[in-house]
Amino acid sequence: MKQKNKKSQKKFTNQTILKFIRVKKMVSGFFKHIYFLIKESDLVLEILDARHPEKTRNYELEQKIIHQGKKLLLIINKSDLVEKKEIEKIKQKIQKETKMKVIFVSAKNKDGINMIRREINAAKGKKEKYTVGIIGYPNVGKSTLINSLAGKGKGRVATSRKAGLTRGMSKVKITEGVYLIDSPGIIPRENQDEFDLFLVDSKNPNQLKDLEKNALKLITHTGIEKICKIFEIKYKKEMGEEETLEEIGKKKHLLKSGGEADTKKAARFLLEKYQKHELK
Repeated sequence: MKQKNKKSQKKFTNQTILKFIRVKKMVSGFFKHIYFLIKESDLVLEILDARHPEKTRNYELEQKIIHQGKKLLLIINKSDLVEKKEIEKIKQKIQKETKMKVIFVSAKNKDGINMIRREINAAKGKKEKYTVGIIGYPNVGKSTLINSLAGKGKGRVATSRKAGLTRGMSKVKITEGVYLIDSPGIIPRENQDEFDLFLVDSKNPNQLKDLEKNALKLITHTGIEKICKIFEIKYKKEMGEEETLEEIGKKKHLLKSGGEADTKKAARFLLEKYQKHELK
């Protein structure tokens, strides 16, 4: 019995080591792409999510960009999902801390795109060729932004709600002498919390280890009273996250054979609603 345990322990250790090596190689490859992008770019646009600007900032890369003497512009996308008064608060906070230029856009609705174009043209000046690099978390809207800047009939990048669509580098000409370089979505080494990654659309429900646990976190994050209002559930002060999830299951007829709420199905339903930007 002891010998069998030793064998399975050894197998587990070997699998863990191999997994670590694969992850290390993948991370190394990502950063190799990103550092090449910074080197090649005259201007770098860091795309953030307006709902979670701090969670989608990559401070390590920001410092590298600045130290290399490159211009950095913060583009806060998905502004259509945030109230105007909240946008102003975010803008003031970031500009006070960093002194960097901040532009709020909705790439999906093409709001703020002309402001980015003006900034690029002003930075380009009389240079014949100007390269703009784009960095950001997976699914913050990099590809949608590039397509909005490129316009019809020019090089376009595929877009999807599924996290991690862009696999390698792509270069797109947006106007005469101006090129955009897109990068794979990069996740900071120090931030691997799967719920945080889900909040910023960098993980979809299929990639989460525990749907119910993350759904309960989402209820806490959004607020029980607000969730009840969204789903037209009677709110009670003593309600907890578990009861709220059960009520969502009952409301949406996501039930087990005995008529009890299927909390796993309710969790998936809730997480997918968030991902589709329908929890407003």
